[in-house]
Amino acid sequence: MTISKTIRSRKLSFAMKPLAASLAVGLAAFASPAMAACTAVGLVVTCTGTSGPYANGSSGVTVDAQAGGTVTGPMTIGSTATVTNSGTFNGAAGSAALTVGANSNVTNAAGASLVQSGTTAGSEGVVLGDFSTLTNNGTLTATAGFNVARFGVGGTFINNASAPAAVTGNVAFGPSIGANVSTFTNNNTAFGFSGNVTASGNLNLTNAGRFTGNISQLAATGTVNINNTAAGTFTGLINTGDSTVVTNNGNMTITGLSAIASFSSVGTSFTNNNRLNIGTATAPTLLTVNGNYIQSGTGILGLTVRAQTTTGPVGGGTYSQLRATGTANLAGTLALTVAPGYYPTNTLYNVVVGDQGVTGSFSTITGNVLTFVTFTPVGIVTLAGTQQAFQLRVDRTTTYAAGLGSGATPNQLAVAAGFQPLVAYADTRLTTDSAALVGSVDILTAAQAATFFDSVSPAGYLAYANSMRDHASLFQRQVSARMYDHNSDQAQKGWWLNFGMRARGGNVTGTDKTRVTGFNFAGGYDFSRPNYVIGLTGGYSRGTLKYGPGTMQGSDSAYQLGAYAQYSMGPLFIGAIVGYQFGKIKATKTSTAGTAVRVSSANANSKLLTASGRIGADLDAGPITLRPFVGVEYHKGSIDGFTETGAGAANLIVGKINADRTDLLAGATLTRSEGRWRPYVKGTYRSMIGTGPSNRVTAAFIDIPTSTFTVTGRGAGKTQFDVDAGLNWVSDDEGGLFLAYQGSYRDDYTSHGVVAGIRLMF
Repeated sequence: MTISKTIRSRKLSFAMKPLAASLAVGLAAFASPAMAACTAVGLVVTCTGTSGPYANGSSGVTVDAQAGGTVTGPMTIGSTATVTNSGTFNGAAGSAALTVGANSNVTNAAGASLVQSGTTAGSEGVVLGDFSTLTNNGTLTATAGFNVARFGVGGTFINNASAPAAVTGNVAFGPSIGANVSTFTNNNTAFGFSGNVTASGNLNLTNAGRFTGNISQLAATGTVNINNTAAGTFTGLINTGDSTVVTNNGNMTITGLSAIASFSSVGTSFTNNNRLNIGTATAPTLLTVNGNYIQSGTGILGLTVRAQTTTGPVGGGTYSQLRATGTANLAGTLALTVAPGYYPTNTLYNVVVGDQGVTGSFSTITGNVLTFVTFTPVGIVTLAGTQQAFQLRVDRTTTYAAGLGSGATPNQLAVAAGFQPLVAYADTRLTTDSAALVGSVDILTAAQAATFFDSVSPAGYLAYANSMRDHASLFQRQVSARMYDHNSDQAQKGWWLNFGMRARGGNVTGTDKTRVTGFNFAGGYDFSRPNYVIGLTGGYSRGTLKYGPGTMQGSDSAYQLGAYAQYSMGPLFIGAIVGYQFGKIKATKTSTAGTAVRVSSANANSKLLTASGRIGADLDAGPITLRPFVGVEYHKGSIDGFTETGAGAANLIVGKINADRTDLLAGATLTRSEGRWRPYVKGTYRSMIGTGPSNRVTAAFIDIPTSTFTVTGRGAGKTQFDVDAGLNWVSDDEGGLFLAYQGSYRDDYTSHGVVAGIRLMF
């Protein structure tokens, strides 16, 4: 049968016109001999090895592309064809890989591959004439946005479970009206179909596998039946023009604005017997059913609500909504997902709207009761005329402090109480960062909120007050070491310099650990005689701190200036050191509320006056000297108040942090007092006198500066033991070098350091 006879014997539909053009090209190719790898014996064409373009315009041709072979199209075959691809079929850019006439069957066999990688106009996978079928059991691929299959009237596409990869590309059906129906079936649950289905007129679509893409049907006085079976998972858009019946027995997620039966509501319905999600947690949307919506007792309707961008009692388009132009019959479950955002009390959400009324109700609602906010079901309300809605109302059910529960720490409760006034602030300022922050906290669980209040707490800044005292005490130790080593029996003057490095690690449990590393310099100039020494000194130290579970870290630095003197009266001696320290702290603090992460920065000045006095005795036993002593070390100072930056409404205004403390000192030094090499060891016990600093830090959130709250940080331990052990090298009592270990042991940290020094006397 010739192509011209076929055309005269069948009325061509509008969709067949492009196919006729393709067949004309094929006939021109048929005039020349085909490549030897595709050979015809009568109406049977066998392709083996490597094949190039091929055309055969005869009707009833059977094409067998055998396993192990590669066919590089285009291939054009006449009507009533049977094409089986068991090998590899590659398309060329700018033309369809395979074109067949009407009433044809194309099978992509298991293990086979039909690929169209072209990205220019005309690059399609398979073009099929009217009433043709494409069955895929292998790999069927086209570039996204291009047709993997284009049918004429009454086409059928079947993607079977055996396919080892997702079908990519679009499936396009020609206009099917009257008794003609376009049919799409996806049975592949492992990989499925990834692309769009477009049709005009009658369409039957069954998804029994995975479907990721869109369904688009143009009105042509037809009907649409969409069935998502129990095994089906659909994710995408659905937009149809003609009367449509949708039945969901599996899982469906509508990812964007969708409308069912836009031009013909007669007979249109959407029945949900399993899970239907309208929108996602980050992208709520609207599904319009131009007909009736029916949800059975087994149905679950998943909706997302988020904060509204406009004020008013009834929500707009900022949340997921199902609207039926007919009636909405409710049963089963409403599953609510609440997106981060601020939800003012009494805000209303019409989650399901029926223009002709809403009947029934949800037997269960999930996700609507949060720790601090509840989306209370109001029920069915009448909006206007026959239009009704199932409505939710926002209620604030508790304060933050009460919502934390009995397991909350005093600091968590204090921060929560300070955070509470932001609710009233946000109520009248819906677009501010405070509203966004409150909204982020509102959707947290009690445990998550407790973690947030811990992370935003200023308690960690007390670690910097402890550190600035440690800087000052370390400076005092360096000066004290110089005061006790003037061994000359003649008047001298000269310079000395010490340099030390230390690592200090917290050994406490809980979230208030501190880790510190740092270095220090100390030096001075003094005058000495056998019974006294007097001098001036200066120093610098710096530490790097990390507090808590990674929520706060930074550094502090300190400059020191001071004077010292010691006087001996026989074996007795008395000494004093006075120093003034000024420095700066820099810290960053990370607070997290759900997915919202905020980083605040702190910069503040510090100042500290330190004075110490010691009295003791030199007890000589030959070349060995024991020097027991007692004394007092006094600190008075603070970190200046400051305001955090960088974290928006989570920034705090932090008040002055007290660093006052007085310690009783007791200890002894054991040293060799003769010879060039003079090892020594010194132990000092410190014990706090009185109650010490309060360890309290007062702050307020930046938008509510008058609503202060106070937390208690971890103060330094009441007792501490210091160890200095090293070796002096002395040159005729006119100078020397030393190297020593310096350690500190306190219940909140253990410090280890190395210090080296030089003395030049003249």
